[in-house]
Amino acid sequence: MGGGSGALVPIRFLAMLAHLLALIVFALSRKDNVIVSLKFDYSSSEFNDADREMLAACLLMVGCFLVLSFGFFGGFSMFSPGLALLHTTLHVIGGILLSVTVLDKWHYVTVWYTFGFFSALPACVELGAIFDVLVMHKARW
Repeated sequence: MGGGSGALVPIRFLAMLAHLLALIVFALSRKDNVIVSLKFDYSSSEFNDADREMLAACLLMVGCFLVLSFGFFGGFSMFSPGLALLHTTLHVIGGILLSVTVLDKWHYVTVWYTFGFFSALPACVELGAIFDVLVMHKARW
């Protein structure tokens, strides 16, 4: 760990925690986003389909957080400054976007873009770091 990279570990942890809290708030208020996104005279089947889609996005984001947590707390990518900076940036932006989605009642389809760029992408990078350590036997620390 170099001079300034020591602060990246706690900052990354706090950014990951803030993104997770934004996801929890979003999951608990997802019905509001679904109702606002549907037409005025929606049927219960339309609501149920949209709500299931939102629930699927939330569960996939939780799955990505499990991968990220395993990689972080397992030490696979904890002390890599490049990965820490990437993860911190993506978690901060993802948390802000989820918060704005809740506050401004954005259309529920926009959550899939947030999922793709700010949950799935870091999870794939983390899986790559885990693969490097476990399979390729590259030490990260």
